[in-house]
Amino acid sequence: MVLMNFLEKFNVDLNKLDFFQKIIVVNIIVFIVYRLTFMFSFQNDFISYFSLETDFLTKPWSIFTYAFIHEGLFELIFMIILLTFSTNSIANLLEKKTTINLFFLGIFFGGVAYLFSGSQGSLIGASAGVSSLLFFLLLLSPNMGVRIFKFTIEFKYIMAFILFTDFLKLISPSQFGVYSHIGGYFVGTCYYYSLYGFPKNIKFKNQKIRKKNFKNKQNKIDMILDKISKSGYDSLSDEEKEYLFKQGRNK
Repeated sequence: MVLMNFLEKFNVDLNKLDFFQKIIVVNIIVFIVYRLTFMFSFQNDFISYFSLETDFLTKPWSIFTYAFIHEGLFELIFMIILLTFSTNSIANLLEKKTTINLFFLGIFFGGVAYLFSGSQGSLIGASAGVSSLLFFLLLLSPNMGVRIFKFTIEFKYIMAFILFTDFLKLISPSQFGVYSHIGGYFVGTCYYYSLYGFPKNIKFKNQKIRKKNFKNKQNKIDMILDKISKSGYDSLSDEEKEYLFKQGRNK
């Protein structure tokens, strides 16, 4: 009841929000509650109850709840931007269920990777789930154009920067949180190949033909996604919309 009153003050109708918009609302509310705990010196207990730690078996719910806590405002905003971008981009080609599976599997296996990293600290934040989505999107459409202010950058270069920063964290001491990202990347990779299959040993000629056909198809998908990012879904022609629909049905 309190939650509904809070949302009504900001003209937020939960019934009109999609799944990930609701996830974002939950993250924002949890962030506000967390900041309020400082007024009562309750923040350490709040973090400890929901974050993922080595005593995981005493609070098994934390394998998922850790992903809904963010300490910093910038961290929360960055998560919202990446989550919205990745889920919308994937949902334009595949069914929404794919993005939901990727997100929660990424959270779970990202948490598992963190537990095996040997860290004695606490893990919070949804970066493992977002990492799963981003790496899946990288494999799905690496050449997709991403509009950043007045510039359009291919997605693979953005991911190259993200992976490079994660590599720096990996070789730095005490940066155990990056292991959850690796767990997310692992999920994104496995999920992609579970849909499209692993490369097989076939004759070079057939392999070359398939590679060419796949590249042509990929280029067409990238062009359509770029058009969506610039002008919206409604700017597509009926032929382009039908092509996206058929590709989604074939996955």
